[in-house]
Order: sequence, then C-alpha cells, then structure tokens
Amino acid sequence: MATTYTGRGGSTYRMAGRYPYNTPRSGSGTWTKTGRKTKPTHSPTTTPPQYKSCNETFAWKINSYKTLYNQTRGPAKYTRPTPTILNNFANWINKGAVVQTVTRAQVAKWARTTKWNFSTPNPNVTSCKNVLWTKFGKQTIKAVARTKSGSYMVATSPTWKGKPFMFPRYY
Repeated sequence: MATTYTGRGGSTYRMAGRYPYNTPRSGSGTWTKTGRKTKPTHSPTTTPPQYKSCNETFAWKINSYKTLYNQTRGPAKYTRPTPTILNNFANWINKGAVVQTVTRAQVAKWARTTKWNFSTPNPNVTSCKNVLWTKFGKQTIKAVARTKSGSYMVATSPTWKGKPFMFPRYY
C-alpha cells in the first residue's frame, strides 16, 4: 500500500509498512518513526553568540566594500569616483568606518530641517557634507563623495549616540 505525504519539500511517496523507519528525505532535519520531520539542531545561517559582534563587523565591511566595488562596474549616469577617492574610502573602511549611500532627496529633506542651503537640481559634494555634518555631527560623518548614479556615498562611524548608525530612510 502506498501513501503520499505532503510537506515542506512537496509531496513524497513511500511504501507503508515495508520499512521499520522512514528514510530521510531532501532537506535538513531527521525523520521520526511516525513520519514527522524534526527541526535541525544547527542551522548554517545562525551565528553562535560569541561571534555575533565580529560577524556584524564583517558584514558591515563586506557591504561597504561592495558599495565601492559597484562604483567601478556597469554603466554610469554621472562621473564615477576617481581611484583616489575609492582608495580613501577603503582606508576609512580599514579604520572601522561604514560606507552608506544617501539620495539627493534625503539630503534635501535634512537640509530643510537644518536650515542649510542645498540645491537639489545642482547638488554639490561640499554642501552635502555640510548638511550631513550639521544633522549628524563631524564625529559621525567621515567622508562624502558622489556616486556614479548621482547619489552620495558617505563614510560614517558605525555608532551614533551609542547605537548602531544607519541613515533614516524616507520614501
């Protein structure tokens, strides 16, 4: 007699009563005698607690280097950052900074709240840096450069006011 089971991996087919134990199916975990799948004891995506802080640091650095790498690849609507600028940002990453991108619209919104002059149609890297310094402080904002898409890449410290720092997103 054949029985069809449906579960996470789709439907599976086994002969009932022929085998004393169910055979393992695809995916992680083990099968019990009753045909129920148990959860795996260790998932490869989980990080042990003692590695959590350095894992976050590695993730920040990897994403920061990906941002720099993406500036050298593909089509560019605006002038690409020079190799000197990219090397300076890489040095900031080596010192512990995080590279994030900010759109012109975000900077324009912060400029209105900080009462700083920022021209959205004709933006300037210096004026963007001044707006960000006014909003977040000179200790947080390390360097600013224009990206190939017209937004800004900003080297920031990983923390601000004792908490991990990420730019607020406005949509």
